[in-house]
Amino acid sequence: MASPAPSRVKTGISGLDTILFGGIPRGNIILIEGEIGTGKTTLGMEIIYRGIEEFGEPGIIVMFEVSPDKLVRDAAGFGWDLPALERSQKLKIIYTTRDVFTQELQQADSLLIEEANRIGARRIFIDGTPIVLPEDAGKNSRETFHILAQGLQRENLTAVMALEAAVLNTTKFASLHEESIADTVIMLRKEDVQRATSRSIEIVKSRGQDFQMGRHSFRIAMDRGVEVYRRVQAPRPASRDRAAAYDTTTRVSSGIPGLDPLVNGGYFLGSTTVIAGISGVGKTVMGLQFIAEGARRGERSLLLSLDEQVPQLLRNATSIGIDLQKEIDRGIVQMQYDSPQEIDIDHHFHNIEVSVEQFKPTRVLIDSLSTYATSLGAQGRLFRDFFHALVALMKEYQIAAVYNHENPEMLGMSSMMGEFRMSSLVDNIILMNFIELGDTFRRGLTVGKMRSNPVNHTTHECEVISGEGMRVLPRQPRAAVPMVAFSSYQALISRSPERRAPQEPVPAAEK
Repeated sequence: MASPAPSRVKTGISGLDTILFGGIPRGNIILIEGEIGTGKTTLGMEIIYRGIEEFGEPGIIVMFEVSPDKLVRDAAGFGWDLPALERSQKLKIIYTTRDVFTQELQQADSLLIEEANRIGARRIFIDGTPIVLPEDAGKNSRETFHILAQGLQRENLTAVMALEAAVLNTTKFASLHEESIADTVIMLRKEDVQRATSRSIEIVKSRGQDFQMGRHSFRIAMDRGVEVYRRVQAPRPASRDRAAAYDTTTRVSSGIPGLDPLVNGGYFLGSTTVIAGISGVGKTVMGLQFIAEGARRGERSLLLSLDEQVPQLLRNATSIGIDLQKEIDRGIVQMQYDSPQEIDIDHHFHNIEVSVEQFKPTRVLIDSLSTYATSLGAQGRLFRDFFHALVALMKEYQIAAVYNHENPEMLGMSSMMGEFRMSSLVDNIILMNFIELGDTFRRGLTVGKMRSNPVNHTTHECEVISGEGMRVLPRQPRAAVPMVAFSSYQALISRSPERRAPQEPVPAAEK
């Protein structure tokens, strides 16, 4: 008969229990490692605080270097009233030395254990566990830490210990005695990104459970505490992949007069559409009309911008006769701007997930893919992983998603998405470009790709009218172009075909 699964200790920290798949097995000794300033004390303190406030588990905090007054002050910055918890007999803060603390755990009549029993403590956080490096370790160091761990487990306390690892290599921590004895090891890092610094958290090991591996981003936010954001490359629920088989009957209008007939009546729900073209050709105008059309039909729409802030987008919309502020006020449109400077992609994607899950839009416009690529690197895996996750998210919630993308090629295109190598992830591609006729640039639109739909690759002229927006102009009647066999042309592969001279005989191999 299989033994029952151990109960879980939930940390209560935003995002952390998610990557731990529900929490840490009760009874595990938890070790938090990291350099100075990575957030070890804050993380450990919050595990105790959340245990008291959210799960009714009283706790003890043991300090060696930081005075209780400073701890109380720092906690108040997050909105945590530790003195009130002490007065209610739910928390005890102990300021002592390491020697005294170790001796206390080994005594049968320990005052520490007596105090833990008095308040019914279930959790204990020990800040500043002494580091023991393998090359400096005495013969009794491993045994000392083992006794410490045994003493805490004997009293049925979920123990969290912070260990400063400042002298270790910051890219790959050396193996410590404490790591082998601890059941759960959580590594905190500060990582340099060009001239910026970001924080990451990694579950190195955790006995008795599965967990999401890899480095995940986290922030320490005032008034809230630690917030963990699952790495964007992490596997998502299977339901997200199954949702890729999107609805093949329901379409949403593009909002551009004259365009819907070219895209078979509109975009499918759950489909991915990229509007690619040179700067200034009208991509943002098309996007604003897409959002406005959704609002007119009563469909919730979400606009995510890295290029222009919301007031600027509202001004642009007004110039083409669209009052998006009215739609925002009635709760049918949301607009969000996130600065591309020093963007934390895990945090950014988390915010998009939350917006999609809570607002439940039918349409999403993202402006623009090229700005993401500038921030993340179009050639690197991070951008591709982010775009994969974004496409999967939109398909799961059956959202018709439109992405603006700046293709830097102005006159003629050698590829539909420039340096991007993700056309296979995209259902529809609409190409926008300037066409030089005489001394004037005019706008041209071509449907480059529509997955599972017939496509007419004819280029149509567009125009943007002040106060009205963009429209696709009807084609003027003209004589039909005669269909001439390929054998009448040369240089087909080079995409610069030329008619063969009439007198030139056709080679026998081509007949």
